[in-house]
Amino acid sequence: MGIEIGSAGETLAAVVISNELGSTPSPKSAPDGSTSPSCANCGTALSGAYCHACGQSSHIHRSLLHMLEEVLHGIFHFDTKAWRTIPALILRPGHLTKDYIEGKRTSYVSPLALFLFLIFLMFFVFSYTTSWKGDDLLKTSNSRESITEELAKAKETLQQKRLEKSQLAEHSADQFDLQIEIREAEAVISKLQDTLGKLDGKIPTVAEAEQELANAEQSLAALRTRQAEIKSAKSAETPDPASTTATSDASASAKDKSHVADPDVAQTKPWEIAQEIRFMERQVKYHKKRVASVIEQHKRLEKDQTSKTTAASATKAASTTSASAVLASAEKTASSATDETEESTDDAASDFSDLSKIPYIGKTLAHIDSNRELTLYKMKKNASSAAFLLIPISLPFLWLLFAFKRKYVMFDHTVFALYSLSFMSLLMIAVATLSKFEFTGTASMLFVFVPPIHMFSQLRHAYSLGVLASLWRTIALLFIALIALTIYAAVVTVLST
Repeated sequence: MGIEIGSAGETLAAVVISNELGSTPSPKSAPDGSTSPSCANCGTALSGAYCHACGQSSHIHRSLLHMLEEVLHGIFHFDTKAWRTIPALILRPGHLTKDYIEGKRTSYVSPLALFLFLIFLMFFVFSYTTSWKGDDLLKTSNSRESITEELAKAKETLQQKRLEKSQLAEHSADQFDLQIEIREAEAVISKLQDTLGKLDGKIPTVAEAEQELANAEQSLAALRTRQAEIKSAKSAETPDPASTTATSDASASAKDKSHVADPDVAQTKPWEIAQEIRFMERQVKYHKKRVASVIEQHKRLEKDQTSKTTAASATKAASTTSASAVLASAEKTASSATDETEESTDDAASDFSDLSKIPYIGKTLAHIDSNRELTLYKMKKNASSAAFLLIPISLPFLWLLFAFKRKYVMFDHTVFALYSLSFMSLLMIAVATLSKFEFTGTASMLFVFVPPIHMFSQLRHAYSLGVLASLWRTIALLFIALIALTIYAAVVTVLST
């Protein structure tokens, strides 16, 4: 189908410029002064429709129609290449690799171009099919310096608005507008302070977060009580005595509550109360989310601490058991010397069990732990730009698989790796898309079973191997892929810290 479309496109373009192609190119003087036609690009004497030195056509055009023909030719020419390359990459990867290595290259898309395009497409699909919990952080700046600067500006703005409000008449329309701006500025400052606290690794206690939530809920209750008082005062109907008594009791209780929650609530005017209630409702929602977030962060810290403690205990127990065996065999020589050896062995095991004591690793882990969301964002951004590193990481291992087969050179391994990684990109696009539409079972089956089958087929036909030779190399290649991905993840992590 692709070939037919390509032929049709090229035929159409040829018809469009048939008049131009029918004309004979005018002779051009060669560099030596002769009248024989020469190439307009390099000056070489022409003996046909194309220059044998640089490959340029002897027909020189200055037509928009011919430019359109070149565009159509480029599009459909690539299309035919793609329709040959993609099916071969999926169904006959070994033959595709071998054909390209042996020189059949015009019919297929270059492995490097295909790899770069599919890697870009894969991360593009990932951006739409996967979600990341750190996206809220990106709504502000991702730099601590910029957040600090923005926080300082917000505080300065808040102070200026409060000063302007104090100079206006009490409960005036202008003061009411300023009060709205002040509330918005306070909300922005709260969010910026929380974001800065996350970047610095400062997590408030659960009790502090719950107390702020309780204060917001108490203020909201007082405002709603004040609103009920205002509505009662506006009522034109005369209530019965029992109702009057109940309303008086409720009003007295409401005044007490409003006084406890906020002394300014009792003086809030009718035109201010609705706006204050809306603001406080947003504050209550914000503090509820904040309490849940703080609880989750503390649970995560406790879990991490428990894991570290368990690992340290297990390592210490193992080292103690080993030391006991050594003590039993060496007890006949010197018991005091053995006790000192046991203590030093336990200390060494404890040191190695805690990676944070290694200077560089400890500093990196501490930075990641205190900036988890920002580090994840940077890793997500650097993963696509550093994807090309998979090629140089994989090539040495591929060379080792064929170290005793001198007929295969590094170029062959590069073509193999590029086509293999291109297929894995296609596979991950399919897996991500299926997972997005909740076909998780099918996606899992593809992810588990397709890579080894594809590796086996590509190895066997690209390198002309037997079944057993292809099988053990496939197993080795799976481990190589795991090692390469681990190194790649480590590089991305280092670049993101």
